[in-house]
Amino acid sequence: EVEQENQENPLNKKLDTRGLLPLLAKDIEEGSYEIETASSSSMFKIEKTVLYVKDNAMTADITLSGKGYSNVTMLSAADSEGLTSLEGTTAAVGKDGKYVFTLPVQSLNTELVCSAFSKKKQKWYERRVVFYSEKIPAENLFVTPYVMQKCGLKDGSYTVSVKLAGGSGKASVKSPASMRVKDGLPLARIEWSSPNYDYMILNGEKILPLANEQNSVFELPVLVFDKAMSVFADTTAMSTPHEILYQLEFSLETAQRKGFSLATLIILATALLTAALVIFFIMRLCLKKRK
Repeated sequence: EVEQENQENPLNKKLDTRGLLPLLAKDIEEGSYEIETASSSSMFKIEKTVLYVKDNAMTADITLSGKGYSNVTMLSAADSEGLTSLEGTTAAVGKDGKYVFTLPVQSLNTELVCSAFSKKKQKWYERRVVFYSEKIPAENLFVTPYVMQKCGLKDGSYTVSVKLAGGSGKASVKSPASMRVKDGLPLARIEWSSPNYDYMILNGEKILPLANEQNSVFELPVLVFDKAMSVFADTTAMSTPHEILYQLEFSLETAQRKGFSLATLIILATALLTAALVIFFIMRLCLKKRK
């Protein structure tokens, strides 16, 4: 029998994945990473998660805060109830006597269903979990784990500071970069220090350079500010073309709208007023001389 706990309905608590791009194993460099995991229920509190990426698959060791659950599956409660064997779902005892479960992970930044078996009530309880990618270093990601969102800036033309990381360290990009905002969505002009980049890739989308430019120049959507954005750039400077993984980071606080600033307007207004007064007095002098 499947039973929902009286304290709360865990299926109604929405986990926050707004603005996040779901990541698959192919999007992450093989290795182990300590990440954050959110649960839809306070009765299923995850204290620690270690993600393992290997052979185009992901698993996670989750450490629960209590010992009330003996088994966890990445299935609904109804499907878990029909299991004839619990092999592979039993908890291992980790450090400090905490229960650790090893679970398959289909994707990060996505609500996933799982179920936990209560030792006391001998029932399955359905949960939702999100494995977040935020703590994985950008240099270990082949994509940027964000989708384009409105940035809060008014439509118009801006300059914005941008930092480049990755590669051999020889390449650079112009900073500040030009940026335009249309319908609240920012697009940045990335100008490389050489003309040898023939395309860029951002989250699987191939972007070609702008025409009639001395160096390689691209217009890229800014998916996130103040965090590293992973991109590939294909260089033809080597004996054979080669895609290189870079990270771009745009600083939102440095975004300056192009045009006259308030200080500039005050200076111009003062200059115009001064010029008008000078012309006025010259005309008065001329009139007096005529009389």
